Amino acid sequence: MKKIPVLIFLVSMVMLSACSGSTGKNADLDSVMEKMKGKITNSEMEDISPGDMTSSYGLKPDDVKQFAAYIDSTGTKGDEIVLVEAGGSEAAERIKTDLDNRYGQKEIEMKDYLPAEYAVLKKCSVERYGNYISMIVSPQYEELEKIYRDSFS
Repeated sequence: MKKIPVLIFLVSMVMLSACSGSTGKNADLDSVMEKMKGKITNSEMEDISPGDMTSSYGLKPDDVKQFAAYIDSTGTKGDEIVLVEAGGSEAAERIKTDLDNRYGQKEIEMKDYLPAEYAVLKKCSVERYGNYISMIVSPQYEELEKIYRDSFS
C-alpha cells in the first residue's frame, strides 16, 4: 500500500521534469552571437547593450540571465538578431511575448515601406527553446538559426 503514493510521486516528478521546457544544454549567448557575426553580410550592424533591452524590447532585467542583440544601424534593413536566456519558464514566456510584439512591430513598419525586407522578415520568426528565446531576422536566417541550434548540442 505504501508503494502507491511513492509511485504517484515518482510519476508526477517525471511528468513535471518533462514539461519544464529545459533544453538540457546551456549556451553562451555572447559566443553564439560572435559566431553569427562572422556570417552576416550586412556591414552596418551594431550591438545593443543589455542596458537597452528594456527600452528596445520591453524586457525586464529580472527576467533575463543572458542577453545579446545585434541590429541594423541604418534603419533601411530589417536585420535584427536578439538572443535571450530567461531566468525561468514564466520569464521565458514573458520574453517570448515581448519579442513576438517586436516582430509584429517590424511587420507593420516594413510591410509598405520596405517590401524586400518584409519578404525576409516573413521567413523568420521568434523561437523558444526551453528558457532560451531568439528573434533572428536576416537574409542569412537559416545559417544563423543553425549556429544558434548547434550551440545547444
